Amino acid sequence: MSQAAEQPSSRLADVLLRAPAAEDPSDERWAYRGWAALAVSLFVLYHTVALLQHTTPAAGLAERFNRKLAGALRAGAYMRATSSVQSWAMFAPNPHRTNQFLQVRVVTQDGEELDLLHDIYGRRDYPYFFYDRMGKINRRLIEQERYQSPYAAWVCREWARTHGGEAPVRVNFTKMWTKVPPPDKAIATMGFDPFALKLYKEPLKGFDCATTPHAQLPNDIRARYGFTPLPDGAFVGIEENTWRDRADAKARILQRRRAVDAGRGKASKAAEGARVEESTLPGEGGGAEGAPNDEPALPNEGGNEGGGNDGGGD
Repeated sequence: MSQAAEQPSSRLADVLLRAPAAEDPSDERWAYRGWAALAVSLFVLYHTVALLQHTTPAAGLAERFNRKLAGALRAGAYMRATSSVQSWAMFAPNPHRTNQFLQVRVVTQDGEELDLLHDIYGRRDYPYFFYDRMGKINRRLIEQERYQSPYAAWVCREWARTHGGEAPVRVNFTKMWTKVPPPDKAIATMGFDPFALKLYKEPLKGFDCATTPHAQLPNDIRARYGFTPLPDGAFVGIEENTWRDRADAKARILQRRRAVDAGRGKASKAAEGARVEESTLPGEGGGAEGAPNDEPALPNEGGNEGGGNDGGGD
């Protein structure tokens, strides 16, 4: 190694090994001082008050005060801008009157239909002390149908991943629910058993693993597990529609509108020019409008006034 190359490295080593230690800002009591500390404190105070106002029930004794405070703080706009919107409608004034579950089943290549036990019906004691995220997802699939297709695609991929790369034929959904007894009946019987209630079922739309977008295990994942790759064209992608795609589409629409408006402007100008030419052509050519003006001059030129009348008298 040359001497010139050694010098930078040696200087760096001296700085790292022998330079005095920098002051540790964590030893200071305050992270912000002066106006910065005041601004941060005011923001924390505003956020806390807006959060409390937004999560407090809008109805009740404090309804008028709550409404005035929300208008003064503009809490609704702030919570939407920060994606902190919360709703307690599931508790009041009208809580849910049914317990809903979504049964998820797969149809294998052999024609066998199996329950994947993704719902919690019959598998959870009430009340329960530990929250199960799958229960929340299972309920949301019933409330929001747009989630069902991506969920079915995940089921197809996960089944293929855990079964040697062989995907199921189809994923079927069945909505199940029980009706919660009204309070007077529940009080009369000192409560009720949730799993002793009548269970209702309703088949929902199913999804084919061969045609649902992203329901096929991609080849890079298949190669990781040693599975045979998919045939050409077997993977069904999705049509990407990003914010850039939407902006480009909007720009193309505006460009087409401007082109149409420009074409209409040229056409109107051409039609107006044609009308102007039609109005000026008769005067230049001595048409119907010019004839009455020329006729009185003919007798003067022909001598009808000077010779016609006198000649008649002769």
